[in-house]
Amino acid sequence: MKRWSSHLLILLYYLLFFSGCDSTPTNQVTLEVGDNFQVANDMHPEGTVFLVRSGVHRGQQVRHPKQGNMWIGENGAIMDGLDTVSDAFSGTGTNVTIQGIEIRNYVDNGIFFRRGNNIHLRRLSINNTGSGNGHKYGAIRLVNVENVTVTDNYFTRVTSGVLFTDCTGPVLIRDNMGLNIGRNFVQLDKCHGSNIEISYNAMERFGTYLRGEAEDVVDWISVYKSHGTEDSPILVKNNRARGHGNDRYGSFIMLGDGGGSYQIASGNVGVNPGQVGIGIAGGQNISVKENTMFSHEWKYSNVAFYSANYSEPYPCGSHLVTENRSYWIKGSLQIQNNIWTDTKCDDVLFINNYFPDFSLNQEIWYKAAERFNNRDD
Repeated sequence: MKRWSSHLLILLYYLLFFSGCDSTPTNQVTLEVGDNFQVANDMHPEGTVFLVRSGVHRGQQVRHPKQGNMWIGENGAIMDGLDTVSDAFSGTGTNVTIQGIEIRNYVDNGIFFRRGNNIHLRRLSINNTGSGNGHKYGAIRLVNVENVTVTDNYFTRVTSGVLFTDCTGPVLIRDNMGLNIGRNFVQLDKCHGSNIEISYNAMERFGTYLRGEAEDVVDWISVYKSHGTEDSPILVKNNRARGHGNDRYGSFIMLGDGGGSYQIASGNVGVNPGQVGIGIAGGQNISVKENTMFSHEWKYSNVAFYSANYSEPYPCGSHLVTENRSYWIKGSLQIQNNIWTDTKCDDVLFINNYFPDFSLNQEIWYKAAERFNNRDD
């Protein structure tokens, strides 16, 4: 391990993290190929910035990164678990940033924090990682965490994408991409609070290239037993999905599953994304608005939008489905099936939807990409 010698890198971190201060940043450490990441973590104090040099860093892992540590990868920095190491990063994460590293060939997870807060995961590429069917393991697994950002990452051939359990807002999952990611792209499980957002993500299922025993796509985005607030609902917006596995119950977006409340899905675009486009499987105060769904005929294609009480004994009601568009072919029947309810939830309102919309086709995938990529924020 060596102290930084590059004036350019020192200047970069000065501008990013110490702008406006009179002193030069300290505690900056370079990790060369062959250095031991765990030893580096243990030797250096809280608040250390580790620069991971370009190259393949084999068999490395970091357990319990210290508070305030940053792990920043140069272009071409790779952590390779050699299919023998459980996780690249694990334990507790507090004020931790992991950025710009390719993480590959880890047995259980790319990153697995059992608790933590103020965690920032950016510009990571995680592939060929995860164990089991993807219900509990995958690219990023975070349990009992608060104030997390997962942005601008790429996942491929993992058993699941981003799994949150018992999380508290704010949580931002934005601008991530996934190809053949297994069971879920994002799952929120018993999350609650304000400022929880899943937005501008793109996910695609293509061919047969899945990892090991990974389950094929069930729900691309699953919101399970989770509660936003009246002033700040859980927001699932402007995501796009294309393709599906062979699960007969899978969907693009599933809201209200297992109960839950104050959730909104808006502006999402699906192309053949599952047997269901967007489902409301229970819960209260849930809205689905201004989404666009297209599905051609395939074995399990069912319905574009639905509201139903699949989450008894939890209360179910105040569902709003409005200003959506769809063209959705059910199974091999060659009939349109755009909206459905089992009438078991109170105050379900379907208004101002447009279907079948014969102008829709698979090109909406590309049009959405252009629109989302050219946004102002």
